[in-house]
Amino acid sequence: MITIIITIALALILASVVLVKSRTDDPDQLFERRPPVLMMGVQIICGDCSGENHRAKRTYLDLNGHCAQCGGSSYVLASLVAYHGAETREERVREEHAGSRRGRVIPFKAPVSRASHSKKIAM
Repeated sequence: MITIIITIALALILASVVLVKSRTDDPDQLFERRPPVLMMGVQIICGDCSGENHRAKRTYLDLNGHCAQCGGSSYVLASLVAYHGAETREERVREEHAGSRRGRVIPFKAPVSRASHSKKIAM
């Protein structure tokens, strides 16, 4: 029994040595480790877990494209909401500024031409 175990162990060691020595380096393979995949958070406003507050609660997408907190798939990108909010604020400021400005009416005077200045000569 012991001789069988020793024989099997020697056969496995011999096979692993042969496999390691016979393996050639592939020139197309990288020698260094690959850099990790760059991951960046995508901020969303989830329709399922954001609530009814005046200011919506923001969460992030997970790797599968769902809300990281509740797993919901009904969401809006937070950057779009911020962009449209800035547009409406800017429009409101423009309207308030235009309404508060008191315009001044400047009378229009036609330029005086030379023909009207010419002196009449009596004949």
